[in-house]
Amino acid sequence: MTIAYDLDAHPIQIKTDSAVGSDEQVVVIFYPASGSAFGSIVLRFNNILQYYIRSCTYSFAPILATLPVEQDNIWTITKTATALKIECNGVEVLNYVFSESTVTSCVPQLSRDVELIAFYKSDTASDGYRPQPGSKVTVKARNSDLSLSE
Repeated sequence: MTIAYDLDAHPIQIKTDSAVGSDEQVVVIFYPASGSAFGSIVLRFNNILQYYIRSCTYSFAPILATLPVEQDNIWTITKTATALKIECNGVEVLNYVFSESTVTSCVPQLSRDVELIAFYKSDTASDGYRPQPGSKVTVKARNSDLSLSE
């Protein structure tokens, strides 16, 4: 099921309570207003936190930033035409610039506007989501445990 969500205009926040080493993962797929998926972000909680960006990375790569010690985390994903940024509890852990990718499809694919998102069925970590506070968008929370309202 896709969700109407303009990720380029409104960062999204995703709540997790997954610990590193749990083998759970967050999987968010990116779609244009109509047509097929063109990208995604995966955060994998293996023995180290890893990320994969469809159309930009060949495989999973480690997130080397020091993560907050809390197990309940709010991940903020911000996408622009040039980069994908991820914060955990307000601390930047990844700033992936599309033009620095060695994958030739990265810039033409990920510079596109994201108009719809979907949480893939292999997503075992996401407990809910909301627009980043201050965004002028309304979406229904995926899980009632995460009202995350202001």
